Amino acid sequence: MIWLKIMYNILMEEILALFGNLTVLNVEDEEGVRRSLSANLELFFKNVYEAKDGEEALNLFYKKNPDVIFMDICIPKLNGLEVLKELRSTYKKTPIVIVSAYSEKEYFLEAIELNICKFLIKPFTKDEFLNTLKSVAKWMYEYTDDYRIILQNNVFYEPLKSSIFYNNQTSILTKKEKQVFEYLLRNKNRVVSFEELELSIYNDAENHKDALKAIIKELRKKVPDKTIENVFGIGYKCVCI
Repeated sequence: MIWLKIMYNILMEEILALFGNLTVLNVEDEEGVRRSLSANLELFFKNVYEAKDGEEALNLFYKKNPDVIFMDICIPKLNGLEVLKELRSTYKKTPIVIVSAYSEKEYFLEAIELNICKFLIKPFTKDEFLNTLKSVAKWMYEYTDDYRIILQNNVFYEPLKSSIFYNNQTSILTKKEKQVFEYLLRNKNRVVSFEELELSIYNDAENHKDALKAIIKELRKKVPDKTIENVFGIGYKCVCI
Protein backbone atom coordinates (compact mmCIF):
# COMPACT_ATOMS: atom_id res chain seq x y z
CA MET A 1 0.00 0.00 0.00
CA ILE A 2 2.98 2.31 0.55
CA TRP A 3 3.88 2.28 -3.13
CA LEU A 4 0.29 3.16 -4.01
CA LYS A 5 0.49 6.19 -1.72
CA ILE A 6 3.80 7.21 -3.32
CA MET A 7 2.32 6.92 -6.83
CA TYR A 8 -0.71 8.92 -5.74
CA ASN A 9 1.49 11.69 -4.33
CA ILE A 10 3.53 11.79 -7.55
CA LEU A 11 0.34 12.08 -9.57
CA MET A 12 -0.85 14.93 -7.33
CA GLU A 13 2.42 16.79 -7.81
CA GLU A 14 2.27 16.34 -11.59
CA ILE A 15 -1.28 17.68 -11.78
CA LEU A 16 -0.46 20.59 -9.47
CA ALA A 17 2.43 21.52 -11.73
CA LEU A 18 0.22 21.38 -14.82
CA PHE A 19 -2.67 23.53 -13.57
CA GLY A 20 -1.02 25.89 -11.09
CA ASN A 21 -1.13 28.89 -13.47
CA LEU A 22 -4.56 28.14 -14.96
CA THR A 23 -8.12 29.21 -14.19
CA VAL A 24 -11.32 27.17 -14.20
CA LEU A 25 -15.04 27.95 -14.43
CA ASN A 26 -17.37 25.78 -12.31
CA VAL A 27 -21.00 25.86 -13.51
CA GLU A 28 -23.51 24.24 -11.14
CA ASP A 29 -26.91 25.45 -9.90
CA GLU A 30 -26.92 23.51 -6.60
CA GLU A 31 -24.96 25.66 -4.17
CA GLY A 32 -23.68 22.84 -1.97
CA VAL A 33 -22.48 20.76 -4.92
CA ARG A 34 -20.92 23.82 -6.54
CA ARG A 35 -18.99 24.79 -3.40
CA SER A 36 -17.80 21.24 -2.85
CA LEU A 37 -16.41 20.93 -6.39
CA SER A 38 -14.88 24.41 -6.20
CA ALA A 39 -13.07 23.44 -3.00
CA ASN A 40 -11.46 20.52 -4.87
CA LEU A 41 -10.62 22.63 -7.92
CA GLU A 42 -8.99 25.28 -5.72
CA LEU A 43 -6.35 22.71 -4.76
CA PHE A 44 -5.09 22.66 -8.35
CA PHE A 45 -6.04 25.87 -10.17
CA LYS A 46 -4.89 29.45 -9.67
CA ASN A 47 -8.44 30.82 -9.76
CA VAL A 48 -11.88 29.19 -9.64
CA TYR A 49 -14.87 31.13 -10.99
CA GLU A 50 -18.42 30.05 -10.20
CA ALA A 51 -21.66 30.34 -12.15
CA LYS A 52 -25.11 29.12 -11.10
CA ASP A 53 -26.80 29.18 -14.53
CA GLY A 54 -26.04 29.18 -18.25
CA GLU A 55 -26.31 32.92 -18.81
CA GLU A 56 -23.94 33.68 -15.94
CA ALA A 57 -21.58 31.01 -17.27
CA LEU A 58 -21.33 32.67 -20.69
CA ASN A 59 -20.91 36.14 -19.18
CA LEU A 60 -18.11 34.91 -16.92
CA PHE A 61 -16.45 33.01 -19.73
CA TYR A 62 -16.24 36.05 -22.00
CA LYS A 63 -15.16 38.27 -19.11
CA LYS A 64 -12.59 35.99 -17.45
CA ASN A 65 -11.57 33.68 -20.32
CA PRO A 66 -11.01 30.61 -18.10
CA ASP A 67 -8.73 27.83 -19.33
CA VAL A 68 -11.02 24.96 -18.29
CA ILE A 69 -14.77 24.50 -17.67
CA PHE A 70 -16.56 22.04 -15.39
CA MET A 71 -20.30 22.24 -16.14
CA ASP A 72 -23.50 20.49 -15.14
CA ILE A 73 -26.00 19.82 -17.93
CA CYS A 74 -29.23 20.64 -16.08
CA ILE A 75 -28.77 24.31 -15.17
CA PRO A 76 -31.29 27.20 -15.38
CA LYS A 77 -31.79 29.79 -18.14
CA LEU A 78 -29.49 28.12 -20.67
CA ASN A 79 -28.78 24.45 -20.12
CA GLY A 80 -25.30 22.98 -20.37
CA LEU A 81 -25.73 21.82 -23.96
CA GLU A 82 -26.86 25.29 -25.08
CA VAL A 83 -23.83 26.83 -23.39
CA LEU A 84 -21.63 24.18 -24.99
CA LYS A 85 -22.99 24.92 -28.48
CA GLU A 86 -22.37 28.64 -28.01
CA LEU A 87 -18.79 28.13 -26.87
CA ARG A 88 -17.92 25.54 -29.50
CA SER A 89 -18.93 27.95 -32.27
CA THR A 90 -15.70 29.84 -31.53
CA TYR A 91 -13.67 28.08 -28.85
CA LYS A 92 -12.94 24.63 -30.27
CA LYS A 93 -10.08 23.68 -27.96
CA THR A 94 -11.24 24.83 -24.51
CA PRO A 95 -11.53 21.63 -22.42
CA ILE A 96 -15.09 21.26 -21.11
CA VAL A 97 -15.92 18.59 -18.55
CA ILE A 98 -19.60 17.70 -18.22
CA VAL A 99 -20.46 16.90 -14.61
CA SER A 100 -23.70 14.96 -14.73
CA ALA A 101 -25.89 12.41 -12.95
CA TYR A 102 -26.71 9.01 -14.44
CA SER A 103 -30.32 10.14 -14.82
CA GLU A 104 -29.18 12.63 -17.48
CA LYS A 105 -27.49 10.05 -19.71
CA GLU A 106 -29.82 10.86 -22.62
CA TYR A 107 -27.74 14.02 -23.07
CA PHE A 108 -24.45 12.15 -23.36
CA LEU A 109 -24.48 11.47 -27.10
CA GLU A 110 -25.30 15.07 -28.00
CA ALA A 111 -22.59 16.31 -25.65
CA ILE A 112 -20.05 13.95 -27.23
CA GLU A 113 -20.93 15.31 -30.66
CA LEU A 114 -20.16 18.78 -29.31
CA ASN A 115 -16.62 17.67 -28.55
CA ILE A 116 -16.48 17.57 -24.78
CA CYS A 117 -13.31 16.59 -23.01
CA LYS A 118 -14.72 14.23 -20.38
CA PHE A 119 -17.82 13.09 -18.49
CA LEU A 120 -17.60 13.13 -14.70
CA ILE A 121 -20.53 11.24 -13.24
CA LYS A 122 -21.97 12.40 -9.90
CA PRO A 123 -21.22 11.28 -7.29
CA PHE A 124 -17.56 10.77 -8.20
CA THR A 125 -14.56 9.42 -6.30
CA LYS A 126 -11.23 11.10 -5.66
CA ASP A 127 -9.55 8.86 -8.24
CA GLU A 128 -12.20 9.68 -10.85
CA PHE A 129 -11.65 13.38 -10.22
CA LEU A 130 -7.86 13.07 -10.58
CA ASN A 131 -8.19 10.97 -13.73
CA THR A 132 -10.48 13.65 -15.15
CA LEU A 133 -7.79 16.27 -14.52
CA LYS A 134 -5.28 14.05 -16.32
CA SER A 135 -7.67 13.83 -19.28
CA VAL A 136 -8.01 17.61 -19.28
CA ALA A 137 -4.22 17.99 -19.35
CA LYS A 138 -3.84 15.63 -22.30
CA TRP A 139 -6.68 17.37 -24.12
CA MET A 140 -5.07 20.79 -23.68
CA TYR A 141 -1.53 19.93 -24.64
CA GLU A 142 -1.68 16.54 -26.39
CA TYR A 143 0.80 15.10 -23.93
CA THR A 144 2.68 11.91 -24.44
CA ASP A 145 2.51 9.44 -21.56
CA ASP A 146 5.73 10.85 -20.11
CA TYR A 147 4.32 14.40 -20.05
CA ARG A 148 6.15 15.71 -23.09
CA ILE A 149 4.63 17.97 -25.73
CA ILE A 150 6.05 17.30 -29.18
CA LEU A 151 6.70 20.58 -30.99
CA GLN A 152 8.54 19.18 -34.00
CA ASN A 153 10.64 16.13 -34.76
CA ASN A 154 13.18 15.81 -31.95
CA VAL A 155 11.90 19.03 -30.34
CA PHE A 156 9.74 18.81 -27.25
CA TYR A 157 8.57 20.75 -24.22
CA GLU A 158 8.41 19.29 -20.70
CA PRO A 159 6.05 21.44 -18.59
CA LEU A 160 6.86 19.63 -15.36
CA LYS A 161 10.48 20.75 -15.80
CA SER A 162 9.67 24.05 -17.59
CA SER A 163 12.17 23.00 -20.23
CA ILE A 164 12.43 22.89 -24.01
CA PHE A 165 14.69 20.36 -25.73
CA TYR A 166 15.87 21.71 -29.10
CA ASN A 167 19.03 21.42 -31.14
CA ASN A 168 20.41 18.83 -28.69
CA GLN A 169 20.25 21.16 -25.71
CA THR A 170 17.77 21.95 -22.94
CA SER A 171 16.56 25.48 -22.17
CA ILE A 172 14.78 26.34 -18.92
CA LEU A 173 11.90 28.81 -19.12
CA THR A 174 11.32 31.59 -16.62
CA LYS A 175 7.95 31.74 -14.86
CA LYS A 176 6.54 34.31 -17.32
CA GLU A 177 8.01 32.54 -20.33
CA LYS A 178 6.34 29.33 -19.15
CA GLN A 179 2.97 31.08 -18.75
CA VAL A 180 3.12 32.70 -22.18
CA PHE A 181 4.41 29.61 -23.98
CA GLU A 182 1.85 27.28 -22.41
CA TYR A 183 -0.99 29.66 -23.27
CA LEU A 184 0.15 29.74 -26.89
CA LEU A 185 0.47 25.94 -26.87
CA ARG A 186 -3.07 25.54 -25.55
CA ASN A 187 -4.21 27.68 -28.47
CA LYS A 188 -1.78 26.38 -31.05
CA ASN A 189 -2.44 27.18 -34.71
CA ARG A 190 -4.86 29.92 -33.61
CA VAL A 191 -4.06 33.63 -33.58
CA VAL A 192 -3.97 34.92 -29.99
CA SER A 193 -4.46 38.66 -29.66
CA PHE A 194 -2.26 40.88 -27.50
CA GLU A 195 -5.28 41.68 -25.32
CA GLU A 196 -6.18 38.02 -24.80
CA LEU A 197 -2.61 37.17 -23.86
CA GLU A 198 -2.40 40.14 -21.49
CA LEU A 199 -5.61 39.09 -19.76
CA SER A 200 -4.35 35.55 -19.32
CA ILE A 201 -0.86 36.44 -18.06
CA TYR A 202 -1.47 39.69 -16.16
CA ASN A 203 -5.23 39.42 -15.38
CA ASP A 204 -5.85 42.73 -17.15
CA ALA A 205 -5.28 44.43 -20.50
CA GLU A 206 -3.37 47.46 -19.24
CA ASN A 207 -0.82 47.74 -22.05
CA HIS A 208 1.74 45.05 -21.28
CA LYS A 209 2.71 44.77 -24.94
CA ASP A 210 6.34 45.75 -24.43
CA ALA A 211 6.74 43.18 -21.66
CA LEU A 212 5.09 40.50 -23.82
CA LYS A 213 7.31 41.35 -26.78
CA ALA A 214 10.38 40.94 -24.57
CA ILE A 215 9.14 37.54 -23.36
CA ILE A 216 8.38 36.39 -26.91
CA LYS A 217 11.84 37.52 -28.02
CA GLU A 218 13.47 35.33 -25.38
CA LEU A 219 11.18 32.38 -26.14
CA ARG A 220 12.08 32.49 -29.82
CA LYS A 221 15.71 31.89 -28.88
CA LYS A 222 14.68 28.56 -27.33
CA VAL A 223 12.46 27.13 -30.08
CA PRO A 224 12.83 26.47 -33.84
CA ASP A 225 12.26 29.32 -36.29
CA LYS A 226 8.61 30.14 -37.02
CA THR A 227 7.32 28.22 -34.00
CA ILE A 228 5.94 31.52 -32.68
CA GLU A 229 4.69 33.68 -35.53
CA ASN A 230 3.93 37.37 -35.28
CA VAL A 231 0.56 38.34 -36.76
CA PHE A 232 1.03 42.01 -37.55
CA GLY A 233 -1.11 44.33 -35.45
CA ILE A 234 -3.03 41.47 -33.83
CA GLY A 235 -0.87 39.11 -31.78
CA TYR A 236 0.90 35.75 -32.06
CA LYS A 237 0.35 32.22 -33.28
CA CYS A 238 2.12 29.08 -32.10
CA VAL A 239 2.68 26.66 -34.98
CA CYS A 240 3.37 23.04 -33.99
CA ILE A 241 2.78 19.61 -35.46
